[in-house]
Amino acid sequence: MSALPKVTDLHRERRRQAILDAAQAVFVQKGYQLATIDEIAARSALSVGAIYRYFPTKSDIMLTLLEERLGRGPELFHRLTGEGGSAWQRLSRCVDLFVTALRVRHPGTGRLLLAAWGEALQDRTVRLGLQERYQGLVDYMRGVIEAGVAQGEFRRNPDPAVLAELLVAMADGATLAWSIGTPGLDLRRMRASALAMFRAYLCPAQGEE
Repeated sequence: MSALPKVTDLHRERRRQAILDAAQAVFVQKGYQLATIDEIAARSALSVGAIYRYFPTKSDIMLTLLEERLGRGPELFHRLTGEGGSAWQRLSRCVDLFVTALRVRHPGTGRLLLAAWGEALQDRTVRLGLQERYQGLVDYMRGVIEAGVAQGEFRRNPDPAVLAELLVAMADGATLAWSIGTPGLDLRRMRASALAMFRAYLCPAQGEE
């Protein structure tokens, strides 16, 4: 009797990602509450039983999407903006990264965030996941601003936490407008204006202490 073929880690991960891709598409199309495991299984070309082997509940799928596709902003920012350069250069690269991500990233990611926001009103677990994502982004931005203050590059009077919260709130607002196809939205002009506004507030004028 021949041995059963071995399921590799790569194969398992591909199936797992297929489930997440399918779930994201169904959540965006129908909303979390109306989405069913049967629909996710059909879109992923897997059985319902296979779905449950990877994710015991529909909530587990949503939480994984939140963590892996919406919650890794701080990790991505740290890797791509690095510790090099001035605090202002790092902050500018964060804004550039956000704008680039919105322009080239698959639109389903922004729409997934909309679906998660809607579900957060009813589901405490999803709400906590979104709060964790938000706080992670705020903490990273706050660290960049605090470094600028400590190095004398930024004024001493700004509140780094509040400014970081404002930056993230602006980014999420732009994501909302972009995801629903708001006419006339110009990300490049928004980027330029946001950077000019924060530079005027954070950076001392020539000769200013």
